[in-house]
Parts: sequence; structure tokens; C-alpha cells
Amino acid sequence: MAHELSFSETRMTPQVERAHKLFNRVLVSWAGDVLELRRRNLLHPTWDRAIPAHSTTVVPASQGDQTVQPMKDAA
Repeated sequence: MAHELSFSETRMTPQVERAHKLFNRVLVSWAGDVLELRRRNLLHPTWDRAIPAHSTTVVPASQGDQTVQPMKDAA
């Protein structure tokens, strides 16, 4: 016995198929990005410390430093 679709299911079928196509397109794009990141060995992010503007001064590792530098010195 074949399953007959109701009126609302029949009306929604094109929208459901479009949603499946869009999902598959996004999935393929995401998988391609992951494969490219794997090829470049960039799957795991690394964080490099910034080089301070004044390399002779000791700069704390966080941004919580209470000292204020003039803009031209900070740049």
C-alpha cells in the first residue's frame, strides 16, 4: 500500500527539497574548507604573541595593563 501525501505535505515538498539542496550545498562548501585547512596544516589555530612597540620595555602579557601610552608611542 503506497503512502499518499496529504495536501499540506504535497504543498511543502518543493520547499523541503530546496532546503535539502541548500543544506547539501553548505555542507559541501564546509567540507571543502576543512579539507583545504587540513592540506595547509591549519586545522588547529595557533596564537602568536604580539611584538611590543618598545621591545626594550617589559610589557605584560595581557591587555589589563594600567599604564597609558600616548598615541604616537603606541603606534
